[in-house]
Amino acid sequence: MKKVLWISGRLPTPLFSGDALYSAGLLKALSMTNEVALSVVGTRRSHQPITDHGLGLPNTICIDAPPFRTSGLLSLLSPLPRDAYNLGTPEVEQALERLLKEPWDWIVIDHAYSSGLLSLILRGRRNASICYVAHNAEGKIRPQIASNFDNSLRKVVMRLDAEKYRRLENRILRAADAIICITDTDASYFRSLAAHVHVVPPIYLGQTSAPRIIDANCPRSLLLLGSFDWIAKQKNLELIVDALLPVLKLHWITLNVVGTVPQTIVDQYVHHRPNLIFHGRVADISTYLLSSRGGMVPDLLGGGFKLKVMDYAFERLPIFGLKEALAGTTPEEQSAMFLADNLDDLATTIVRNIDNLDALNRNQETLFKLFSDRFGLAAGVQRLREVFLQPADTALDARQ
Repeated sequence: MKKVLWISGRLPTPLFSGDALYSAGLLKALSMTNEVALSVVGTRRSHQPITDHGLGLPNTICIDAPPFRTSGLLSLLSPLPRDAYNLGTPEVEQALERLLKEPWDWIVIDHAYSSGLLSLILRGRRNASICYVAHNAEGKIRPQIASNFDNSLRKVVMRLDAEKYRRLENRILRAADAIICITDTDASYFRSLAAHVHVVPPIYLGQTSAPRIIDANCPRSLLLLGSFDWIAKQKNLELIVDALLPVLKLHWITLNVVGTVPQTIVDQYVHHRPNLIFHGRVADISTYLLSSRGGMVPDLLGGGFKLKVMDYAFERLPIFGLKEALAGTTPEEQSAMFLADNLDDLATTIVRNIDNLDALNRNQETLFKLFSDRFGLAAGVQRLREVFLQPADTALDARQ
């Protein structure tokens, strides 16, 4: 059995955000090879204790630390980006010091924000190969996000953090023996900086819906899934609502937003009810899926693969979105979606197709079949086996 130490700044539980879902899929696929003993270490996402220290996976143990304490000004004075600084807590540091005394075949740094203790990891790695799991091309996407803020002070702070992310990511890339990323676009970026880049699309862990028919009784509603805790996601939401809601209201189309949204944003758009409804985080989204004619993927900021795309496709919901927001999907998959180049054109696309029941049903059925082949667990297991279970000398040669 290969021994793998998986460092996850935020442990992938509960599964309410995209980073948790992607990490959980990788962990499940790797554990399902039955050739790996996994030790996962990181901070909890809430103050609630983790009851399953195997994360429900075979050959896996989880070492959890309390959630980080917000640093405020201290993170600005650090050479580390804010998240990496916050997540490198004393409790995680102590756990890593203990774990690094053991021999490991692989050490995984899951997300750039998990590398606040990179110096400790590199000192203690010994003969372990290092794998960097890149949820985004941080060096590329963070500056783009920073440039979209109007507040000059916020923009300066975000640009500073973006530069810290770029430098930290480059340092990880120089140390890594293997890099996992989500999309071909991100892979092209990383291959200009490092070798041994593997594209591993997200692995769907949810339930799949039985065949459905969207008929005239289905409300003229659209669903926007997401967790809007990250400031870039909040900016996305504001851009989406400001651009689309005037047209949706004019045509009596409702947008249901399901996921955590700061109360300040909810209050900002209260006058848009009943055409815009914030439902918060819910335990079961099936009601909203069945009462929608399409799922929205209109993100302008953030880059990477949007995991809500899989929720929509496997739940047999047609997708309305922006072409640039569908990174990681193929031209064939995109041909079964209702896409536009910008938010104004997307509003027109929605109005044109919201009542085209034949097209809605044709697209959701086609997309379900395509996604079932590419994002299933079996495909993920094979991809992870190729990364971690290659001959030991191959990984060592890559570092020399």
